[in-house]
Amino acid sequence: MPELGDAIQITVTDATAAMPSREWGTPAIVGESTYATKETPKLYYSLADVKTDHGTGSDISVAAAALFAQGVRKLYISAVDAAAGEADADDVEAALAPLAPYASQKLIHGVCLAGITTSALLAKLKAFADANAVIFTASNAPGDTVSAITTVASALSSGNGFFLAHADTDTTEDVAAAALGVIMTLRPWNTTFWRYVNVGVNEYFAPGDVPTLETAKVNVITNRVDGVNRISNALTLSGSPKYIDVTRTKYYAVTAIQDSVASLRLRMTKLPYTPAGLDYVRGAIAQALEGMVRTGALHSYTISMPAFEDIPDADKANRVLQNVNINAVLAGDIHTFDLNLTVSV
Repeated sequence: MPELGDAIQITVTDATAAMPSREWGTPAIVGESTYATKETPKLYYSLADVKTDHGTGSDISVAAAALFAQGVRKLYISAVDAAAGEADADDVEAALAPLAPYASQKLIHGVCLAGITTSALLAKLKAFADANAVIFTASNAPGDTVSAITTVASALSSGNGFFLAHADTDTTEDVAAAALGVIMTLRPWNTTFWRYVNVGVNEYFAPGDVPTLETAKVNVITNRVDGVNRISNALTLSGSPKYIDVTRTKYYAVTAIQDSVASLRLRMTKLPYTPAGLDYVRGAIAQALEGMVRTGALHSYTISMPAFEDIPDADKANRVLQNVNINAVLAGDIHTFDLNLTVSV
């Protein structure tokens, strides 16, 4: 039997909207610790359990503390098979790889590297996120200059990437993990713009540095809004889409449609390959998208089904429905996305 993602395949493309603009995810941590079991994802529901396995002062425990501090209720951890401070790009890649099935089954939705800020290792994080359609977050080391930060960010261009920079020279907290925690506790279509972040940072960029960083697609921690730590923006590391909530909404739509069509297939002993059967599929898709309209994720949508008489006989014989096109306009944004749907019936 095909997996859900194989039976109901959706490809997503971005497009500029014609109209003017006006906890929802489980994170994963990859990093170093003293835990004996390496490169094996494990689910945790409490910081105490993380500390028991990985050590109180480990990078993984520091990252987990930052995630739980944002309101995250559970997280996965995959420990790098390397001594403390000695992990290289291959080690990080090997620890990320076991998380791929968790991403495909939508058990994780975002990932960060605990205490890791070097370009070569972050490149492996980006590659994993792009290959598995999950969000990744990154940050800079304490004391990094604006130039150093923008250089690292420029090498991580991705619509899945979110860089949160800070100007604190001696913070011991994991800012990348805190950023991931904020994102994972938001509904996918809600922005991180001026969102509170619970992290121990008390030094800030000069006003003139913030535009420089944001031009480089880097968000910053600022206290200029109301005196507390907030995220300056919601920028992705690629600028296409521009905002991380657009990326997350697209992924959410894919999952919602897959679940709705799968539910239809489970309810019906036979989904006929007839005009009536096509209407059933269209109704299941519309049900998912209507839910997103009601919650404020979408402004509008259209569904284009192939004419029954135009479907190739080979597709009917193979019980595959292709060329179902969906155009959705996000609510409160200037981006749209197109979905091309293939359903195995």
